[in-house]
Amino acid sequence: MIIRKILLKDYNNYIKLIDSNITFEKFSNFINNILNDKHIILVIEDENELIGTGTLLIEDKITYGGCKLGHIENIFIHENCRGLKLGIKLVDELIKIAKKECCYRIELNCDESLIKFYEKNNFIKYQTIMSLYIKENFM
Repeated sequence: MIIRKILLKDYNNYIKLIDSNITFEKFSNFINNILNDKHIILVIEDENELIGTGTLLIEDKITYGGCKLGHIENIFIHENCRGLKLGIKLVDELIKIAKKECCYRIELNCDESLIKFYEKNNFIKYQTIMSLYIKENFM
């Protein structure tokens, strides 16, 4: 089992893992033109199958002396692999990258039911997140 950056060849396994209908064209554009050192998607691969994924976005700030803020998003672990601490390992890898990139803080949004999971990675419940969904722009 390895944790690595997502690759174009992961298309079929990735859309199956996250249960998405994104086209190969959009996926390819994303992999080739959007991912960079500030937008990272990691996958967990086991025997040529993707069983987990997570994203780190690094935001440059002009506040706090121009620090960087990390955002962890889209943690998915295949339902047959949950309970094996793979999510914890994946989040830990994303934290390592954020630290290496000198992020002063890492944030994530999660459902109330996942708070205990993220507390295992030393996250604390700190603020309330408010969202505005623009339904006509959601695919």
